Amino acid sequence: MRTLVAIAATAVVVLAACGPSEPVAPAPAAVAAPVTSSEVSGVVPRNAIVTLLPATGAAPMPEGPAVMDQYAKRFVPDALYVRVGQLVEFRNSEDMPHNVIVARRGSGAQVFNVGTEPQQKYVHTFDRVGQFDVSCDIHPGMQATVIAVESSLATIADDNGRFTLANVPVGRYRLSITFEGRTQEEDLEVKAARTDVKVAP
Repeated sequence: MRTLVAIAATAVVVLAACGPSEPVAPAPAAVAAPVTSSEVSGVVPRNAIVTLLPATGAAPMPEGPAVMDQYAKRFVPDALYVRVGQLVEFRNSEDMPHNVIVARRGSGAQVFNVGTEPQQKYVHTFDRVGQFDVSCDIHPGMQATVIAVESSLATIADDNGRFTLANVPVGRYRLSITFEGRTQEEDLEVKAARTDVKVAP
């Protein structure tokens, strides 16, 4: 009798050990990180200024002036983005006199022509969007460009009309395109990792 009881008890233990295990909960599905910025690219009229403006209100103005210097018989930098309404300093950091001639690209209309003595500067504010040619007629090899825009989210399309703006925060914007002296705007919502734009000339 003792032997039978021992065998029966052993059988129960073995059966219990071989029984179904507790179900394992599936691993939670990976959650995609929310999109916070986008690359905005596309095709617009060639050499157009492309700007993204807030859907409402104005973009914040940068602190301090933008600076274009004259050094080593060069304008530094040779291409400068500035905000419409921002102070722009044209400096002469050399020991020789220069001058600064600024003219609107396309029409050639002169904005100003001033002399800049050594270690002096001239301050100007651009009041409209556009590209401006900068030169010094004392030293004809000195050439530069100022691009006046209304937002830091701006670029110039290439000769094929292609452009790219990287790290654009998601949200609603006004897409502003300036070319041949005129500007057109369209509403644009940036909400994906890549946003494509196509605007007919």
